[in-house]
Amino acid sequence: MTLCHLAPHELALTIAPESLGIKDTSELQHEPLPWIGQARAETAARFGLSMDQPDYNLFVLGEVGSGRSTLLQQLMREVAATKAVPPDLCYLHNFDTPEKPRALRMPPGQGRLLRQHMAQLCKTLQKEIPQRLDGPDFKAESEHLEKTYKLEESEAYAELDAFAEARNFALYREDGHLIFTLLGAKGKALTESEARSLPKEQRSQVELAEQELRAEIARYLDKIRPIERLKNEGLAALRRQTIKPLLEHELQEIRLDLKKQIKDSVKLGHYLDRVMQDVLDNLDVFRVADADAGLDEEIRQEELTTVLARYRVNLVVDNEKLTGAPVIIEDNPSYHSLFGSVEYQAEEDVLLTDFSRIRAGSLLKAHGGYLMLHVRELLSDELVWEKLRRFSRTGRLQIE
Repeated sequence: MTLCHLAPHELALTIAPESLGIKDTSELQHEPLPWIGQARAETAARFGLSMDQPDYNLFVLGEVGSGRSTLLQQLMREVAATKAVPPDLCYLHNFDTPEKPRALRMPPGQGRLLRQHMAQLCKTLQKEIPQRLDGPDFKAESEHLEKTYKLEESEAYAELDAFAEARNFALYREDGHLIFTLLGAKGKALTESEARSLPKEQRSQVELAEQELRAEIARYLDKIRPIERLKNEGLAALRRQTIKPLLEHELQEIRLDLKKQIKDSVKLGHYLDRVMQDVLDNLDVFRVADADAGLDEEIRQEELTTVLARYRVNLVVDNEKLTGAPVIIEDNPSYHSLFGSVEYQAEEDVLLTDFSRIRAGSLLKAHGGYLMLHVRELLSDELVWEKLRRFSRTGRLQIE
C-alpha cells in the first residue's frame, strides 16, 4: 500500500460559477428533472404511455421522495404533446326522450362554436319571429284566411239565429258561449217569473221549442268545430310557411360554419332538423307580446324560456385550447370529481334537472389523454374503487 500526501486544496472540488451557464439555481426550476439512476424505469414508463390500445394502465411504485409522481407527470406531458387533441364532448336535448340526453363528439373548438351558434340562434328567433308574424304580408294573408272561414261561420250562425227567432228565442254570444232568451208577445225578453206564469199548454210548447233549439245548437257546434279547426290549421300552416325560410337560412349557416368533418355529423344534422321542427311546432310562444295580457303574458314568457332552453349546448369537455392530449392529475378522487355529476334545482319542493346540468368528471376530461390517480386515496373510498373497477371492465362511464 502506497500512501500519498495531498494538499488541502487538492481535496476540494472547485467549479467556476461562470462555467455553469446560469446566474443562480432559480433558472433551473423549469428544467426537466433527470431520471438519475432510473433509466429502466424511464424506458418502462415511456413504453407504457405509448400504448394506444385500450385496457392498458401504468402502475408506478416507488419510495416517498423518489420523485416518481413528478417524473411521471413530466413524461406524461411530454408524450401527450405528441398526440392528437381529442374531440370536444357535448350534451344535447333529446326531443324524443328528454331523460336520455344525446352525447355529441366534435373536433376541438367546434363544441364551443356550436354553443355560440345555438345561443345566437335563440336571440335571432326571439327578435325575428315576432317581427315576421307582425309584418304586413303575414297580416294580410291571415286576415284573408280568417275572412274566408268567418264567412262560412256567419252563414251557419245566421241559419241558427233564424231557427231560434222562428221559435220566439233571442240568440246572442257571451264570453264565447251561446245564450238564448225567450221573447214575449212584444219581442221583449221574459224574466224567469214571467215564463213560469205562462199557461201550462204554452209552457209545454216553450219547453218543446227549447229542446229543438238546443238540438239545433248542438248541430251548429258540430258544424262549426271543423271550420274552426281548419281555420286554426290554416293559420298554423301560414305561420310555419312564413318562418321556415328564416330557420332554414340560420341552420344552414350553422352547418356551413362547422366545416370540419366530425364522427357524429349525422347525429348533429338530425339534431338541427329536430330543432327546426320544434320551433315550428311552438311558434305560438314567439308571438308578439301583448302589454295588456297580464298573467297570460307571464305564462307565455315561461313557456318561451322552456322552449329556448332545449336549444342550449352543454359543452362538458372543451379541448379548444389544448395542443396535444389532455393530462389530468386528480389529487382528490371523490365520487363526483372522478365520475362527474348531475346537478339539481329545487322548485316548489321538487328537485328538477335536465341535460344542461350534467357536469364532467376527471375521467371524461381525460378522454383521449392521461389521468393520474393515487391508488391509496382510491382504496380509502370503497364506493369509488368499486365503480372505477366497473368502469375499467366495461369501458362505460355512467354519470349519476
